[in-house]
Amino acid sequence: MDFRKVTISLPESLYDEAMGLVRRGLFSNFSDLVRSGIREEFKGLRPVVADLDEKMIYGDINLVAGVKQSMKEAKAGRGRIFKSDKELDEYFRKL
Repeated sequence: MDFRKVTISLPESLYDEAMGLVRRGLFSNFSDLVRSGIREEFKGLRPVVADLDEKMIYGDINLVAGVKQSMKEAKAGRGRIFKSDKELDEYFRKL
């Protein structure tokens, strides 16, 4: 199995809690704890990802292209500026 080294930043309290689990022997080291946590997240996300793949309307490429187009339109003065979240919500309710 190949490994890749990564660097992460954690809140100190989360790190301290994780190291407490390592010191208590629940994990052999910090990397083991992180790998275990990622595996558990993946287990829970697999059905969600499969469901998204079946229902996805826009792929990432289309979404990025749409955002870029919207930014161009806004710079050209063809965009709409909402003054509040309420105004934005009202706009979407009318669609």
